[in-house]
Amino acid sequence: MAQIKLDTKDKRILDALDRNPNLALSDIAKKAGISAQVAEYRIKRLLSQKTIYAFYTLVDPGRLGYTLFRVHIKLKNITEQVYAKFAKDLFDQYPTFWVAFVSGPFDIITDIWARNSNDFEELFRELLEKDTEIIENYEISPILELNLYEYGYFLEERIKRSKTILFRVFSETKTDKLDQKILHEIKTNSRLPYAGIGEKVGLTRNAVKYRIKNMEKIGIIAGYKMMIDFKQFNRLTYKIFIKYDNSKIYEEKKLLLYLKQIPAILSTTKFLGRWNLDIEIEPNDAKELQKFIINLRNKFSIIEDYELIQIIEDFGIDFYPKKMM
Repeated sequence: MAQIKLDTKDKRILDALDRNPNLALSDIAKKAGISAQVAEYRIKRLLSQKTIYAFYTLVDPGRLGYTLFRVHIKLKNITEQVYAKFAKDLFDQYPTFWVAFVSGPFDIITDIWARNSNDFEELFRELLEKDTEIIENYEISPILELNLYEYGYFLEERIKRSKTILFRVFSETKTDKLDQKILHEIKTNSRLPYAGIGEKVGLTRNAVKYRIKNMEKIGIIAGYKMMIDFKQFNRLTYKIFIKYDNSKIYEEKKLLLYLKQIPAILSTTKFLGRWNLDIEIEPNDAKELQKFIINLRNKFSIIEDYELIQIIEDFGIDFYPKKMM
């Protein structure tokens, strides 16, 4: 994809929305040094050209009693059309958080929600029976938590980036049908006005505001996130899977604090299984990536082994899949 040229005003807008995706238009305009009307026009343009592809509401199903399971899938020798349909069906027909086509020993990575391991086993058995001619083998790991960071590189490399912790499993928090409808309306556009949401779900503006603020308070809404198309910044996305030397587990906290300071790192995911940590990173180039890995291994002896993959195609992300409702 050709890089889209962004001027300083665009970058100021992106930086402001990176810090606070729901920032008022007047405040965005002030930070960018432009009028509110121009700010609105530029945001619409950034959306239409897919520089920004969503303003996500970070719904946390862990607060609703769900567990997220990471599945690495190796495909049989199939055509591009077949695997693309398989990935799309995986995203549309199951309570799926994320699906991507990747390099390495597996072809597909997906994260799927279930109430517990028994429910997941039943769901995944259904998937295996349906797609026996597609799936060659697989590997499953329960996810313990996702740490999601601000981008932090539009204007300058910020050392102090905010972090949102998601997907830890808690005792179930109850929601009603109206809360669920609100979450569905705002999950890919957190900037929708309360009145507009109210018209769609049959509530007043104030009732919608109260319910959203309450869901923020109890953690069902963990925060908000502007998602961008990183390819427009000439960045590719990689995952580094880390295996720990568990005799040095005391280093994990220091490792995670260090990773939070690296602007190219989008997230870290902790899980059980063959790997302990997943670092998602968008380096400027392969040389920067290799230097980062070498430095990381030298700096932290907790790293026993690692594996590097590239995310080739992202098939979708959904913080509140319909199949969960």
